[in-house]
Amino acid sequence: MSELIGEYASDYINMGDTPEERQSLLNGACTAWNIAILPEHSREEAICRVIKGYERANPGIDDSGDFEHDLRILIQKKLEMFPGIKKTILGATIEPISGTKYRINTASTDDRSLLRQMSGKGCG
Repeated sequence: MSELIGEYASDYINMGDTPEERQSLLNGACTAWNIAILPEHSREEAICRVIKGYERANPGIDDSGDFEHDLRILIQKKLEMFPGIKKTILGATIEPISGTKYRINTASTDDRSLLRQMSGKGCG
């Protein structure tokens, strides 16, 4: 899974200048991956909840529209690149190797019951 996440999100992750920024972008890419594996009818609600959480975690920063745009692009990219892979990403970390090189380490599962936590009811 680590290689798949790298293939799917390396351009996005590489927008970060520091390991911390890359980790944050990796987290966003994994969130988009997990939303993409939800049933289609549950995705909008999940996106809404993620954006609301982002806004709560980043008060005073007015870039949630950019974050939502990136999230939607990453969801579409996952669906196009790996439509049949339904593993849930439990966590992922950036491991710096040297300079700007890094390795992605992921933990994932086939346990579909974890998706229920992401596809709860209500967003407003």
